[in-house]
Amino acid sequence: MAATLPSGSERSQAHCTGRFDYTLPAALVSSGRQMSLYRLDIVAEAWLAGGDAGGLWRKRLASTLSAKGVAASASTRTRAFDLPGVGPAAWLGLFADRPELVTLLAMKPVAPSQESVFLRAEASAGREAVAEKVVSEVAGAYVAGSQQGFCAGAGAFVIKPSKNERALESFNAGGVDVSVQTETVAAPDDGQSTDGAAPAGGRRLLKDRRSVGGFDGIEERVQVPDGTAGSLLSYTWIFAGRAADGAAPRIRLSANGPISRAAALDTAWTALLASWRQRPVGGR
Repeated sequence: MAATLPSGSERSQAHCTGRFDYTLPAALVSSGRQMSLYRLDIVAEAWLAGGDAGGLWRKRLASTLSAKGVAASASTRTRAFDLPGVGPAAWLGLFADRPELVTLLAMKPVAPSQESVFLRAEASAGREAVAEKVVSEVAGAYVAGSQQGFCAGAGAFVIKPSKNERALESFNAGGVDVSVQTETVAAPDDGQSTDGAAPAGGRRLLKDRRSVGGFDGIEERVQVPDGTAGSLLSYTWIFAGRAADGAAPRIRLSANGPISRAAALDTAWTALLASWRQRPVGGR
């Protein structure tokens, strides 16, 4: 049975995405996340029940080689090795039409939290040593249980912000969807190409500047028609970001749901904006 999101007072759950902490009603369950740091794709995953890091590595490597769009010959273009200071790793030739592009997949086991952090980099053939160095340095900055830095799994990369960071996580329950996204940008982007009217057939309920967690952004709330739900409510808050600054990325917070779940939507939205806080950078 799908979780129901109550509209009244209820337990809250702490979360972290990228370099930000926040809380949401506990009924909201994570439905997906993506992370990248220093141009590396990052995934944190718990060890298999009764298993260990080795089993998780084999599972991840197999799924990477069998992913959609990967060449059938990829398994024959794989070189497995141990990356010093990190753990098991492999160079993969995943794309038959781009033999000059190779992929490095590495895993850092984290025994205290029974999980592993996977790091993935793309490189041009002949530049493997550079990619290995970056992966080693970023993996070496991971601290289990840290409350600082760029979070992943039960810990974080305690490393200075880079010019290339992205973090996205989505949650849902009882018809309410919440999404948080942070991303470094080449230039500020508040998502407001024009002052514009409300969406076709819709109604703008609010549009105003609002400070959230020390960042000055634009909050907008609209009501739009929906053939199934009758009407949908859509809330967004956007901070435009500062150019190439990982400490001030573009931030987009959003929540959506049918008008029949307005009270629950408001509860989640209020909790998110009131609790949004940037984590200490930390340093090494």
